[in-house]
Amino acid sequence: MRADSETIEPGKADVLARGCSSPIKTATGVWVRCGSRIKSKCASCAELYRGDWAAIARSGVFDGPVERYRFYLLTLTAPSFGRVHRVPRSGPAPRCGCGSAHSAADAALRGVPLDPAQYDYAGQVAWNRDAGVLWDRTRRRLRDRWDSLEYFIVREWQDRGVLHVHAIVRVARVEAPPAERLRDAARTATAVSKVDGSVVEWGAQAQCDAFRADGDGAKTIWYLSKALNYVLKDVATDAGEVPVEVWRHQVALGDAARRMRCSGVCEPQNCSSLVHKRFGSRSQVVSASRRTKHRPGWSFTGLTRTVQRRLRREWWESQQSGAGDASPTVAPAPLEGLAARSRRELVARGWAAP
Repeated sequence: MRADSETIEPGKADVLARGCSSPIKTATGVWVRCGSRIKSKCASCAELYRGDWAAIARSGVFDGPVERYRFYLLTLTAPSFGRVHRVPRSGPAPRCGCGSAHSAADAALRGVPLDPAQYDYAGQVAWNRDAGVLWDRTRRRLRDRWDSLEYFIVREWQDRGVLHVHAIVRVARVEAPPAERLRDAARTATAVSKVDGSVVEWGAQAQCDAFRADGDGAKTIWYLSKALNYVLKDVATDAGEVPVEVWRHQVALGDAARRMRCSGVCEPQNCSSLVHKRFGSRSQVVSASRRTKHRPGWSFTGLTRTVQRRLRREWWESQQSGAGDASPTVAPAPLEGLAARSRRELVARGWAAP
């Protein structure tokens, strides 16, 4: 325990005791969780975020009349922006373009360009920037063909520093297509960048597999939960000894993202958008189709993170009801909204948000 632990405010100490490593004090004097989604910054808040989305994913597969639907696991990738090192995750090693047959010990080199001078860094960060627009166009295209389609999507970082997409797709059996037809309809979708007017498209590699909710459903949810664990880590490699080529690659990506225009009116040298710090990415890590007047949404029960936060807040308030007149100095885990507002205040002041 730290020697100065007695000087920590009670509210902050309570939040720290619940696992949050970087509590935030709001303007009203209440200590709340930092709400970080990155494990290396706050494992507790990142796990809360992952658990909420995993519950929503399960809700859209197991909490309704699943016999009326067909389910698919759809994977879409980004185009190539240059040749990279080929490092196997297991099994025999194919010969890499650098002339070597890499082993698992060279895992840190996976996704690093063979020729950085020829690699299209600007194109890659621009694709990350426009990936959300491309998915929106893909979603609309799929729904034009299969009106009952609902989805749960996880955006995962590939080793080269570009996003790809895993989506669980649900379609009513009366109109459910073969898996390869859905895959081709998604992969061939295109969009136009709102920033520079360029055409944005998926890479050639795509996969779509149908599965049964009462068979492979649990396995598929586990896979996406594992993907969530991965994307909540930092993009930087976790390897103990990192080759200098890895850092050069990440520095080049960061430099390209800082030079990139994130909107039609963006002046990169004066823009404070976080897009310039995320290798161009502006999309949320996870999302799902929402319930509307005309659509059931992904979750059969209408479960969202807003609902989960409300339920946790109601539970916390019920626990405080017998605490007398003493005003609580710490907010419950679900008050991420206050934390988000506080982070925006910090950013507005020019400080680094936790």
